[in-house]
Amino acid sequence: MTRNQKTPLKEEIIDKSIKLILQKGYNATRVEDITDATSVSKAAFYLHFESKGQLLETIVDRYESLFLDPIIKAVRDSKGDFLHKMKYTHKWASDFAYNNRDLCVGFMTISAEMVGSGTKIETKIKAIKARYRSFYRELLELGKKEGVIKDKLDIDLAVHVINAIHDGALIEWYANADEIDGAKFALAYRDITLSGILK
Repeated sequence: MTRNQKTPLKEEIIDKSIKLILQKGYNATRVEDITDATSVSKAAFYLHFESKGQLLETIVDRYESLFLDPIIKAVRDSKGDFLHKMKYTHKWASDFAYNNRDLCVGFMTISAEMVGSGTKIETKIKAIKARYRSFYRELLELGKKEGVIKDKLDIDLAVHVINAIHDGALIEWYANADEIDGAKFALAYRDITLSGILK
């Protein structure tokens, strides 16, 4: 078996690691914490991952391949105008977050912890976030072409704000899931975002 093959144990290590990162942060999570949580030996951990750093890369890659790649493809392939594509984007992202809470918030947690670290993983996270902003820039340029977004909207600044709202809304929902109706929250997030950019 090669290291890149997926096994139930490898998936369990990834899932439990994300939960630990949410509880303790990446730097405070030791390999021993992961092996204790999964009831495996260190040897079994290292059979699947060369290091804790490789595990971190695997989590970041998972977010990119399960969320970013598919949402970009789905929205680009969807028919309709700017407003349809924006609403579809919000629905797709909300549904994904609902079904993959730990992965989404785990990625945000890792992103926050890696800011300013100067590491390879920070560079990778920045590239993922840049792709997400580029995707939103593409949508906003469509809206500008259709004449439905504000004429003076600074698109480059707007995509940063939309990304910040996305990340903040995700963390707010995760932290207060027992108080927030997820469907209503997702619609409010969408409507507030749209009201800031539409004419």
